[in-house]
Amino acid sequence: MNGWTNRETWLINLWFEYNTQEELNDIRSLLEEELDELRDKIPDYLVDLLGVNFVMNEINWDELEGHCEAIEGL
Repeated sequence: MNGWTNRETWLINLWFEYNTQEELNDIRSLLEEELDELRDKIPDYLVDLLGVNFVMNEINWDELEGHCEAIEGL
């Protein structure tokens, strides 16, 4: 296990660099925009198969926020 709640949360930490709550909020907004664009570009069955509608609910933003607080405290 990698110490994160789930794969989705771990991937946010893996792929994005953030040190503040503001940066994390920017990442969240970026993901929401990109997922909206993706929904418009792919067929509905792929949206369902890929879990596009549910991925944002799987990310543990509170855990990522706690990670920010730990970084800021250093």
